[in-house]
Amino acid sequence: MKKLIQQICTTLGDGQDLVLVTITSQSGSTPRLAGAKMIILRDGRIGGTIGGGQVEALAIQEAAHCFASRRSMRKAFDLTNSMAANTDMICGGRMEVFLEYIAANKANRDVFRRLQESMQSGRRITLVCPLTDASEEEQRFVVDHRGTPSRTEVSDSLLSAIKQVRSSTSAATLIEHQGREYLLSYFAVAGTVYLLGAGHVSACTAEAATRVGFRVVIMDDRLEFANRERFPLADEIRVLPSFANCFQGVDIDHDAYLVIVTRGHMHDMDVLDQALQTDAGYIGMIGSRKKRNAIYNKLLDKGHKEAHLEKVHCPIGLGIEADTPEEIAVSIVGELIYQRATGRKAWHLI
Repeated sequence: MKKLIQQICTTLGDGQDLVLVTITSQSGSTPRLAGAKMIILRDGRIGGTIGGGQVEALAIQEAAHCFASRRSMRKAFDLTNSMAANTDMICGGRMEVFLEYIAANKANRDVFRRLQESMQSGRRITLVCPLTDASEEEQRFVVDHRGTPSRTEVSDSLLSAIKQVRSSTSAATLIEHQGREYLLSYFAVAGTVYLLGAGHVSACTAEAATRVGFRVVIMDDRLEFANRERFPLADEIRVLPSFANCFQGVDIDHDAYLVIVTRGHMHDMDVLDQALQTDAGYIGMIGSRKKRNAIYNKLLDKGHKEAHLEKVHCPIGLGIEADTPEEIAVSIVGELIYQRATGRKAWHLI
């Protein structure tokens, strides 16, 4: 999603209008879930995906009408009929999309710039678009992680309705307020991966994690390893004085994924000792079971609870017999994706 928002900002900054397509609702078997997005440019080029195939082809056709009329529109697709059969689609559900015409004006550039800045900093933000009269592009606004809208004239009652939904869902949502419909789209970097260690496995893991939407922070005490040349896609690189107090000044919350891949067992143990005292939603450590057991025994002697140690992912990654740094990275990121998708957090420290 970060890449898509960046593309929107670049397109609007270049003075080009676009159509943002959002799946607003779906039922049955569909290629993507509600909230999936893509953009369509005037020349038919796209960014992102709502599932490919005939659905996207038809969306591109409808987008031409949006550009011509400078208006947004809603479109329903029935994937249970001949449309699916004639295009070899295996889906059998229904979906509705909103094709949102976005003019390259200052108001829209400001909205999406704020959205991009929030995502880059790892903060949650909501994009609100009225559907009842979607020709009024200026009424599009965002609500930041503190609940503050970008438009001062947003009524308290509408803001209250938005906040109630924001606290209970992470998908795109349609709400009705005082006779008008609004599409709420939720944006956030879905988890920050903290890579403790900047070696070969970390470099491969950082690239893979970034490409599937995680925010990535590199942490190491070696400048020759923790640098922009080795980690060009990382959101942040922190060169530490040492691994002691490595989380000092860092907000480790339930959306944090701690991946411990330092250069030695002692560093791994020191970092895990500190990680167990945070609110991280996921903690994983590279290494064999023999190494794990030795480290765990020492941490038990220091007073850590066995129940917490049992929820650490070690050996880290999915069991796919990974061997090379690239394969290990795939196994680690695969596990992170599963953790993110299922919402299974490691624990809540008591």
